[in-house]
Amino acid sequence: MVSHDLIADILSRLSVKHLLCLRSVSKLWRSLIDDPDFINLHLSRSLSTRTNHTLILKSTDLHAADLSSLVPFAKLEHPLMSYNHGVEILGSCNGLLCIRNIVEDMAIWNPSTRKYQVLPYLGSCKGYVCGFGHDPIKDDYKVVKIIQLDRVDADKPLETEVKVCSLKRNRWRKIQDIPCVSSFPSANGVFAGGALHWVLTQKIDLLVKNMIFALDLASESFNEVPQPEYEDDIFQLNIGVLGGCLCVVANHGDARVDLWVMKEYGVKESWTILFSLAREDVVGPLRFLKPLAYSRTGNQVLLEHDNINLFWYDMVKHKSDDVWAPGMPPSYETEICLQSLVSLNVDKRQQNGDDNGDVKKMDDFLSKGFKLVL
Repeated sequence: MVSHDLIADILSRLSVKHLLCLRSVSKLWRSLIDDPDFINLHLSRSLSTRTNHTLILKSTDLHAADLSSLVPFAKLEHPLMSYNHGVEILGSCNGLLCIRNIVEDMAIWNPSTRKYQVLPYLGSCKGYVCGFGHDPIKDDYKVVKIIQLDRVDADKPLETEVKVCSLKRNRWRKIQDIPCVSSFPSANGVFAGGALHWVLTQKIDLLVKNMIFALDLASESFNEVPQPEYEDDIFQLNIGVLGGCLCVVANHGDARVDLWVMKEYGVKESWTILFSLAREDVVGPLRFLKPLAYSRTGNQVLLEHDNINLFWYDMVKHKSDDVWAPGMPPSYETEICLQSLVSLNVDKRQQNGDDNGDVKKMDDFLSKGFKLVL
């Protein structure tokens, strides 16, 4: 008789699409595939083997294709009402996407299983950035919103308000503030090493150096991330994630772009230049590059160029290979999403609104004030 562990090991090598079909084989297989340990096994194997990844292109609609082939791109139906304006992807983590529509509705969504959870409405505000990632200590997923507050006196320090909504509790609550604002208002947080990262500044001034700040999702505390020892001081700083590692994209005008990778999270000395691209290595101006993913061999990196072009860069041959496939929109933003079975577990008692302690107060009141008499 085949052991339970062997069956789990074999099934963990399959795609989510096939696993969802196999749930109907028997109650035993359904129970195994839905088991959190199996979900984590499948997730870990996909990450370690660089398999089961989807590339999503966002224009007005969402289009998706398997990263291994990049053909064909098909329209991806999201769960939020969008009023012909589409949705913004605020972040991707372990197969879950955080999305937002034009009226500020937000949801956590697993495109593979089509399950989703709408977050409590927080209201709209003028300037803010978001982020989405995983708290490994509590095994919870968290959405973070850094809101820039209006200043009456321009001489006073910048003020922000930081709010967090966890998937398990599904409630917004205020945490430690940070006296900085985003240097790039449209750039959302990058998740790596158990933390969300933003490029922030303490003063809106082109002469003030930008800093990389991290919010540890377990402790919910901010700290500055040490940067590489750059050769030049004048460049545009962007950040990203590649293979689970934090990376820095240093754009030196239209001359070249350096891609740095922090191989050991939090260790300044582990910053390494993965490669540099010169103006002549790409078609068109060298304004913006976003690293997306390694190839399965690890020799190539998929890059987005100025929202209009995708190409594989071979780090061994130092050559670029453009990507085009039927169904690709003319311009787009990109996101890598793992195909996973990660579920959306929500505490139904604690939903809708800010976490002001009302639930705990009600629990205490009921436990002290009422007794069941039989």
